[in-house]
Parts: sequence; structure tokens; C-alpha cells
Amino acid sequence: MSRKMRRKRNKKKLIRNILIAVAAAALIVAGIILGTNLRKDAHGLNGFQRRATAATADGVRVSMIEYAVTFDTIASDSQIRSMSDEQLRTLQENAAKQALLIKICEKEAKALGLELSEEDAKACDESAENEIKTLEDSIRKRLIENGSYSQAAYEKQITAQFDAIGMSRSAYYEFARRNAAATKYAKMLQDYYKENGSGIAEEELLAYYRETVEKTMTGETEDGGTKSAYEEGMFWMSLQYFSNGLTLNPMLYVPEGFLYIDFIRLNKSSLLEANELVEKVKSGEIAFDTLMASEENLDPYRTVMRAPYPIAEHDHKALFEQQEIYTAAAELAVGEIGSYVGKAETAEDGTETVPVYLFRRADGAGVCMDGDSGVIDIDYYTGVRQTIEADYRNSVWFSDVSFADAIYSYKGYNR
Repeated sequence: MSRKMRRKRNKKKLIRNILIAVAAAALIVAGIILGTNLRKDAHGLNGFQRRATAATADGVRVSMIEYAVTFDTIASDSQIRSMSDEQLRTLQENAAKQALLIKICEKEAKALGLELSEEDAKACDESAENEIKTLEDSIRKRLIENGSYSQAAYEKQITAQFDAIGMSRSAYYEFARRNAAATKYAKMLQDYYKENGSGIAEEELLAYYRETVEKTMTGETEDGGTKSAYEEGMFWMSLQYFSNGLTLNPMLYVPEGFLYIDFIRLNKSSLLEANELVEKVKSGEIAFDTLMASEENLDPYRTVMRAPYPIAEHDHKALFEQQEIYTAAAELAVGEIGSYVGKAETAEDGTETVPVYLFRRADGAGVCMDGDSGVIDIDYYTGVRQTIEADYRNSVWFSDVSFADAIYSYKGYNR
């Protein structure tokens, strides 16, 4: 065999050996990657499952790990254990929507040319760093308390923690930063629509509002008629929560049988002064409307809703407790003024206070969209229009929402 042929054969053998070595290395790397991807986190998800799509809407998607972490922030063990299958399914879909909304708000804001200010962007970065720092500090503290702290042990625990979460430190930082930014983008959108108009046709908005309220308040009876979902006392109870800044929304529907009054609640320092005030108002010496609009009026709802107020025989206690007031108001003709003077109360310092209630029967015109009962006008309560506009946008954004089956099998971290 000639030297030239030997060199050619050796070159082929070398190339073959290199290719075999490369293939072997690739198999090793692929095995490592596969092993890593098959390893499950504390959510019970492997790498392939974590990256899978959990839900889509309005052109954005969220992964299963984004969904799982969001679900765990809004659901507790005790809450989930007490839920029916239907309630849990609703919670799971709401968690997916919340994760989607974070990205939708950012997308919608940027489409309008809205960007985070340098200050807001820095605040979001700091929020994400603080969230991670809190997690890292808790691990450090636990190791120190156990007497097992070392830098190597600490780093090992940090790695294990992020492996359990199912995100790298950088991925979790971006997730936390985006969550913080979503709140700011939502506020920017709210301010934009407030300044520039909602961009929603009034007819569309009112139709959506009416449909939403009627769907909540009425249902079908066995004979095909309709029934009211109103529960006795709920109108003013809902308003009490709403005016105190709690989560219950005001009732947006006036059932049949309610009457309407304009209302004043104030205090006087003596029974004589209270009675003199009542006489001056009834005689017209003091204008009812002037007193109703004054700071002297202690009615807590006058900044929440406009007059007149709907009341019923057994639905008024958040406005006034005394049944005598309702009875007196029900006997008035529209435009007539009634009054109730309560018992004097004496404070520890000896100061006397006499509660005075003045009320005027009204016809309720303009409170409801149709007549004196049914769906309340969208502008009757402070802030309701803005809430309905936001709900309408959400309905549009989520009109094409799609949920992967996998979200329903996930019931929480380590469950």
C-alpha cells in the first residue's frame, strides 16, 4: 500500500473517530438535558411541562410555571379543601386570567405609547430584588439558626429553592418585576382612559352593564317567569361595605317596593336646638337642599351616591336604625319633609348630643335606567362607571381565552 493511500485511510479513520466522539458527547449532553427536563419541581412539573402553554388570550400566552406560581399566590390549603369541584375550576381559571392580565396590561399600555418612567422602572426592579432578597434571607436565617451555615450550604439551598420553584433566579426576578410593573401599567391605562375617554361606545357599555346586572339579579322560575335575587337587607348592607372601602360591591339593582327619600343626619347640642332646627327646615327658613349639601350633614353616603336614596321597610339599617323613620317617610307625599329627633346622649365630659334626622319623600326619577326599580343608573354611585368600563375591557380581552387541560389538574404547591 502506498504512503498516499495510508495517509488517506488514516485521515478517514481520524474523521470517523472525531464524529464518534462528537456524537458521544452530544448524547451525554442530551442525556443531561433530558434528565434535567424530566426532573420535577415542587409543583410536580418537569421542564417540558413548565414551559408548556397554560392559557392564551388577546395574543399573549402564559406558561404552566407562570400559572402555577400565580395560582399559589392566590390560593391557600384551607381554601382549596373547602371548595367544590366547580369552585376550584373557577379559581384555577381566574389564576390563569390573572397571569394573562399581567402581560395584557403591558401590551395594551405599550400599544397606546405608554411606557414606565425611569423612576417606576427602578421601583419595579427594586421590588423584584427585594422579593428575592426576602427569600434568600429566610434561607440564610434558617441555616444560621440550625447551626449549619456555610457559603457552600447556603448556595446549595438557594439553588434547591429555585429548582423547587421551577424558575432560575433570573427568570423569577423577571416574573416578579413584571408583576410589579403590571400594577403600574394598569394605573397608566386607567389614567389614560380617564383623561382621553374610554374609547367604548356608550350604547355598547350600557348594554353590557344592563346585561351584567340583570344576569346577576334575576333568574328563571319553574313556570318560566323571573325571580329577583335580592335578599332582604342586602341593598344597604352592600353599600355599608362599599362606602367603607371593603371588597363587597354596591347593589346595582333596586327591587320593586322600595321608596325614595332625600336624607339629612346631623347632631345638635340640646333637644331645644334640635326641635328649633326641624321647625326652621319645615317652614322653609332653612332650605332642605342647602342643609343636605352642607358639611353639617353627617350622612356618610352622600359622597358615595347621589340623592335620592332607595329604602325599604326592612332595608335601611345602614342608613338609619329606627323603624319609625321608615314609617314616617312612607306616609309622606312626594316633596313633603319629615323628621325624627332621637334621644339625647351624654359624653364623658358632660357634652350633650341630640341626633336629628330630616327626610323628604322623592319620586326616584333618574335613579334607575327604567322607572323606579330595576338596574340602577351607571353614574348613580361614585366609581361604578370606571369599574364597568374596566370589566368591559376585560370581557373583550378574554373573549378568546383558551385554557389548557393541565391547569385543572394542578391544585397547588406540594399538593
